[in-house]
Amino acid sequence: MRRFLFEDKDYQYRPSFRRNRNASKDAGREMARLLRTASKAFRSARSASPRQPDMRQKCIAKMQYSGSKEAHTVQLEKYLIREGAGQDGKAPALFGTDLEEYREKMVGRNFRIFLSPESPNVDVKALAEKFMDKLTKQTGYDFFWQGATHYNTAHPHAHLLINGVDKQGREITIPKDIVKTFMRENARNLCTEQVGRRTQKDLEIESDRELVAPRFTRLDNQISELSVRQRVTIDGSVKNKERILARLETLKKLQLCKYENGGYTLKASWQDDLKNNSRYNTFLTARKELQFTDPSLMNVYTGEQGTITGKVTKIYRPEDDTSNNHIAVLEGLNGKAYFVPFLKRPEVYDSGKKTLLKEGEFITLKTFESQTGRLTPIMLMQNTRTIQKEIKKNNYSGALAKTVNQTKEITFT
Repeated sequence: MRRFLFEDKDYQYRPSFRRNRNASKDAGREMARLLRTASKAFRSARSASPRQPDMRQKCIAKMQYSGSKEAHTVQLEKYLIREGAGQDGKAPALFGTDLEEYREKMVGRNFRIFLSPESPNVDVKALAEKFMDKLTKQTGYDFFWQGATHYNTAHPHAHLLINGVDKQGREITIPKDIVKTFMRENARNLCTEQVGRRTQKDLEIESDRELVAPRFTRLDNQISELSVRQRVTIDGSVKNKERILARLETLKKLQLCKYENGGYTLKASWQDDLKNNSRYNTFLTARKELQFTDPSLMNVYTGEQGTITGKVTKIYRPEDDTSNNHIAVLEGLNGKAYFVPFLKRPEVYDSGKKTLLKEGEFITLKTFESQTGRLTPIMLMQNTRTIQKEIKKNNYSGALAKTVNQTKEITFT
């Protein structure tokens, strides 16, 4: 599945473009290649001995990138230093390389890194600075970068912004392998250096949180293995019986399964729903607040579902402060609902002009595929007459379609 990126920019196809196959000239790709080799050796060695719990501190490390100069400027001049995100409700201060030099060398391409340690005792600014030192050494790039620490969520965290061209004029490439391993490993190691390794009590607390977490956990892997045709029955032979039962009760509260006839029947999409909530953190909340659609009929919109017409019943801003992402919930005339992720505040075309999308508006959401294969969205405002024509044409009979027809009767000739 192609990753669905919501950007105004249409990527241009260059027939003369040829990728540089000389990995030694690209520090990021060479590092990724070495990493894959080392990772295989590590997994082989670890499988030969019993796995021990990882006592290092935990730290979330995520990265996004964009090719928009406008979005890059917003990140630097507004998002990182927005009022209320710093300590005591103040605006955060920027740190990193020389700020004026950064502004002078800014290009459209930019990388955004989010670091959030689990321990409240970690000095987040010191973590961010050492993290960038390690990333510089590991990739070989001489970065232009800026950072800010935010305190407006349960866990203090750092935002790092990296310019897409380094001080040597090289275009920066950071492969996924580096994000998935080096970045996360670096973050955990640096947190551990600061505050020490986790205790047994910390592990017990983490284990208890797994029971009620609204995301996919290790216990869910066990439940998946126990399920037969989406049905789980617990008997005395089941390992971790009490914990499995407690987790199933959480899934029941999240409306991902129901208890009947002495066992639990799992919703067909229960794993996908948990994983979607892990990524967007508002997926399950949005599902509960649908106005016209059965919650089981809501899925993440990827663009591959085609053109959808419906009503925007909710617009969310994710709560984890990892980026400027937004979510729109679109309840379709076809009786299904769509959880639509955006990389910025969503906009809609109304009579050829772009305006910010609002709750309660009727729109048509469609995508077009650029020459590079990316699916780019476009939203068009719709009026009652157009909506009713589509309902009549397709014989839609769901709750939303009935509500629209009752709003204003129009006779079609």
